[in-house]
Amino acid sequence: MISDGVVLKNVSFSFDSRTKILKNINLRIDKGSFVGVAGGNGSGKTTFTKLLNGLIPQETEGELTGGVFIDGDSTRDFQISHFAKKVGMVFQNPDFSLFNLTVAEEVEFVLKNLNIKNSGEKIAESLKLVGMEKLLRADPQSLSFGQKQKVALASVLVQQPRVLVLDEPTAMLDYKSGLNLFSILKKLNKKGTTVVTVEHDTDLLEQYASRIIILDKGKVAADGSPKAVFSDKNLMNEAGVKIPDKFL
Repeated sequence: MISDGVVLKNVSFSFDSRTKILKNINLRIDKGSFVGVAGGNGSGKTTFTKLLNGLIPQETEGELTGGVFIDGDSTRDFQISHFAKKVGMVFQNPDFSLFNLTVAEEVEFVLKNLNIKNSGEKIAESLKLVGMEKLLRADPQSLSFGQKQKVALASVLVQQPRVLVLDEPTAMLDYKSGLNLFSILKKLNKKGTTVVTVEHDTDLLEQYASRIIILDKGKVAADGSPKAVFSDKNLMNEAGVKIPDKFL
């Protein structure tokens, strides 16, 4: 029996029968860990994130072999809604997910969509976690990009997920906003939330993550502590990943 956490067993995925995006991935992500995922363009990072809450195979067409298990449940056997209360997803561009009139309504929408008992307390608590509690009535479209990303994060946190998966959350943020976002993630992690984030800024990963996974051409090229992985300059160069300043 597969226990708690996220487990990938012999996972390969392709959008067609010719080109595999991910190849024979075997990983276990334990509860409470902070995992950073890096890789060059085309390494399979975004596809990897879609495995972790059932988007693959439930909504993304393609050929999946092997198995992905969340707390022992196979993503083949349950709809995404089953995993949404366990795994929260934050995508790169929050503009694609913000469409309500106020910040509070944006967070409330998630509760309604997942049939979670609604309360103003839950909404306020999730916004407080990301430092947005004073902007309950603000129009999301009037916010800065960094603030929008925090609203998107609050909309996920209101579900109280055990696992938080982020795909390049700082890609469109300035350095200060990115640092602030990772500080929030670290606080959540210390409270027990498992964090898995794809991130191009390896300096942030070196500072905040406890485990680094490097993807290269759809395979796991490295998996270990930040020091063990990032100090291997040959590996980083081959994978097309920036070596953190600390290891230059």
